Amino acid sequence: MVGTPQRQIPDRVAWGLLALGLLVFFFVLPHGIEGDGRLRLDALQGWLAGHGIPDTKFPLIGSVPSIPLILLGRLGDSTEFWVSRYNVIVYAAGIGLLYVLLRGRLPNDVLAAFLLLLGTTAMLPNSLTGFGAETFSAITVATGLAAWSTGRWKSGTVLLGVGVANLPASLVGLALAMGWWAWRMKRVRALAPLVLSAGLWLLENTLRHKSPFSTGYENDHGFQTLLPYSGLPGFSYPTFFGVPSLLFSFGKGLLFFTPGLFLAFGRGLEAVRSVSQVLALWMLYLAGMVLVYGTWWAWYGGFTWGPRFLTFASLPASLLLAAQVRRPPRSLVAMTVVLAALLLSVWVGIDGATFGRYAQAQCQANHYYLEAFCWYVPEFSVLWTPFVFRGQLWWTYYVVVAYALGVTGYVAYPLLRHWAVTAWRDLGLAMAAYRRRSPWGF
Repeated sequence: MVGTPQRQIPDRVAWGLLALGLLVFFFVLPHGIEGDGRLRLDALQGWLAGHGIPDTKFPLIGSVPSIPLILLGRLGDSTEFWVSRYNVIVYAAGIGLLYVLLRGRLPNDVLAAFLLLLGTTAMLPNSLTGFGAETFSAITVATGLAAWSTGRWKSGTVLLGVGVANLPASLVGLALAMGWWAWRMKRVRALAPLVLSAGLWLLENTLRHKSPFSTGYENDHGFQTLLPYSGLPGFSYPTFFGVPSLLFSFGKGLLFFTPGLFLAFGRGLEAVRSVSQVLALWMLYLAGMVLVYGTWWAWYGGFTWGPRFLTFASLPASLLLAAQVRRPPRSLVAMTVVLAALLLSVWVGIDGATFGRYAQAQCQANHYYLEAFCWYVPEFSVLWTPFVFRGQLWWTYYVVVAYALGVTGYVAYPLLRHWAVTAWRDLGLAMAAYRRRSPWGF
């Protein structure tokens, strides 16, 4: 039997690496404001300039806390600099809250690995590069469900209320999570976050669109392309096609962008048993999001890197991955699966933070007529275009790459050591058996 590797991650090392990561994400990571983020920023600036309550279709609840950064930026004409780093600040707050909520419930090394992998694997690193709304909702909902599960239901209600109101389509996911909790605990207070999030959403609609049920998305649709269900408004995409695409497509599927979600080996699951309720709430919320967004006409998230609507998936994926690398399975085959998921996850984090939408211009051509190539064809997926089209990095980006590889390798030491020792042992046994084989005869 292979010996158990050292499992501890000293607190000072963990916090030092987290602090270093925040510095890298704030000052080195490339940042920009585009798409929905640009429209949200313009709406907030217009509001501050006295042009009245903005009527943009995009919810602004999660963007309003960035107003101090807008005002700070006006002092030195650096609004873009500060606002484009708003999600890094949200991420930093989320790390602190998750630590407080999960401390003493998870093994210390698994908790440290989870918090560190959040910034180096899966989709969250890409979301830190801009002013998208998904990071705010992912962090607030994740911490809200964790707070709810650990008995802080009032704080959890507030966090869930603002997080879901900022991403209204995720209300179904919240209903699934709260319904499951209510069924198990027989407590009607599970309705509180649903009522608050729905109330905030309806109130914002009333203030900005003069009607609680007017969202601004009425008749919202994309271009008519080669795909038979394109150009239709609202929730018009067939679930039969949308949900599998969100799960398994090369350019938008969770299997490729958050492979940690699909790891279920025994020792790793045992390590997170103490927070199994938190994990169950996270997974139910995510399942609801997949079901809802799988029917939205823009299920793929628009012309963006990866399935941006499902950024939340990075949290349960990172937790499961952390548990598996700190408590690796015993068989070589299972360990190899975990190692493959780890390598893919860290590449997703690096690719999203540095290359982004590299070599995706062809998918915009002719009014996005062939954009589906970027969803389904492997060589046009954002994960592989840097290899296919030989992408180059600026020298500063190598700092991001070095941080991601260094931190991931450090927290995955038990898996790497156990895999190497087991592979060497099994190779030796195989060679010994080969030497003892019967000789060939006529």
